[in-house]
Amino acid sequence: MINKKTGNAKGGYKMSLDGKVVLVTGSGRNIGRSTILEMARRGANVVINVRSNLAEAESVAEEANRFGVRSLVAVSDVGDQDQVQSMVDRIKGELGPVDILINNAGLRASNPIRDITVDRWREVMATNLDAPFFCSQAVIPDMMDRGWGRIINISGLNAFKGNANWAHVCASKMGALGLTRALSVELAPYNILVNHIVPGAFDTTPASSDSRQATMTSSQRATGIPLGRLGLPEEIAKTCAFLASDDASFITGQSIHVNGGALNY
Repeated sequence: MINKKTGNAKGGYKMSLDGKVVLVTGSGRNIGRSTILEMARRGANVVINVRSNLAEAESVAEEANRFGVRSLVAVSDVGDQDQVQSMVDRIKGELGPVDILINNAGLRASNPIRDITVDRWREVMATNLDAPFFCSQAVIPDMMDRGWGRIINISGLNAFKGNANWAHVCASKMGALGLTRALSVELAPYNILVNHIVPGAFDTTPASSDSRQATMTSSQRATGIPLGRLGLPEEIAKTCAFLASDDASFITGQSIHVNGGALNY
C-alpha cells in the first residue's frame, strides 16, 4: 500500500514520519518553512512557529495541509519561557505531545564588540540560546514518558569559524552546541536523540527578488565553497528529516555540517 502523503510504502519505510508531531521554531520562511514542508511530506503533523508574522505562518500551514496532514500555527516568542510553555500546552491539547523539536529560530546581528550593550547581548541570547533551552525543557517530559524523541538544534558556520562583529551570535550558537552535547548524554537512556545541524552559506533569496542581482549576490557568496554554489533550504530540511527518522537511530550528540565543503570539521 502506498502512502499518498509520503509517496512510499507504509510499514517498512523508516524515513516516514507518519503521525509524528513536529514543532519547528522560526518556520515562517527560508529553512524553517522548507523543514515544515519536508516533515509534512513525510506524513508528520506540523507546528509552524513565528514570533509575529501570522500571515506568513498561515501561508506555510496552507502549503503543509496539501500533504493531508494537520497543521497548527503558533505565534510565540520562543525566547520567553511563559510563551513557550503556553505554546507547548496548546500543541499537546490540539495535536498531541511534541515528538520532534527543531530549534531553528535565530537572530543574526552585527555589532562591534565595543558597541554591544547588555540589552543587545541578552536579546541575541534569548533567541539563540534561551529558546532552545526553553523549548527543549518544555517538550522533554512527554518524550521521556513515551521513550522516544528527537531534538535538533540548528546553528551556523560562523560560530565555528568566528566572524568579526558577531561575538554575541557566535557565543550564543556555540552555547546551543554545548546544550546539544549535554542533553544527548542525559537523554540517551530515554531514546531521545539530540543533534546539531550547522548550515553553511544558503540561498534564501525570495523568488520575487531581481534575478540578475540575486545571481550576482549568490555568485559572490559562493566564493570559496568547493561545490561552487550556495546550499538550498530544502537540503537542510532533508537533513532534519533524516535525523528525525528511525534511520538515524544510532546518531546523537553530533554536529552535522552541511556546507558544500566550505569547512572540514
